[in-house]
Amino acid sequence: MGLNRKFLLHLSSAALCAAVLLTGCNKTPVETTAAPTVTNAEGLIVYPIEADSYDETAVTTDLYMATENLDFSNFVFIGDSRTVGMGQHLHLTTIAEVGVGYSFLTQHYDEILELHDMNIVFNLGVNDLSHVDDYIEFYQRLPEEFTFDNHIYVVSVNPTSGPYSSMNGDIDYFNVQLSDSLPSTIKWIDTCSFLRDAGFGSPDGLHYNQQTYETIAELIYNDVMLYQSLGY
Repeated sequence: MGLNRKFLLHLSSAALCAAVLLTGCNKTPVETTAAPTVTNAEGLIVYPIEADSYDETAVTTDLYMATENLDFSNFVFIGDSRTVGMGQHLHLTTIAEVGVGYSFLTQHYDEILELHDMNIVFNLGVNDLSHVDDYIEFYQRLPEEFTFDNHIYVVSVNPTSGPYSSMNGDIDYFNVQLSDSLPSTIKWIDTCSFLRDAGFGSPDGLHYNQQTYETIAELIYNDVMLYQSLGY
């Protein structure tokens, strides 16, 4: 069921975002000289980010997400500086710090286990991609009562550009290894593939602009709702 479920979720997220594009978003995308206009297979205009382009003003498609209409009140996002940035932009509840990785999970293990009846979203790994085995072990040893008492999700490490573009190969390896090793009680959310296809805006090649953070949050929310509608 794993591969089919991930494929279904990817299609669902893409379809939902396409629906946003086709039903009246008024925010106009900003083109940059490093991002020529391309039409993808669905006929949507995208602005792919090239390896040497990492402009704060760069946007991808007209993917303005109405995140203010989404209810994140029962979500907790656990992660690194990318989670910090998304949390600040969208006023999310987070357990997150800049520059952290696997050891942050172990340091906050007891705090995490105190969470009850929540959608818990783990969103880290970019700072220590070589520790994928440690992440796998951490998720596999989470107590059953904790995983059944909450809805647990792990988000893919998302892509980089500019001076950090060389990390993308390691990011792909990390995502494949981790997604294939999660226990059935923990669900995988692949936002990386969508951002690779659609493009993304980044001020430094590693972090994202507000529009991209909103897109990531919308994709996560949609996948969580889909999982739960399917009974997971």
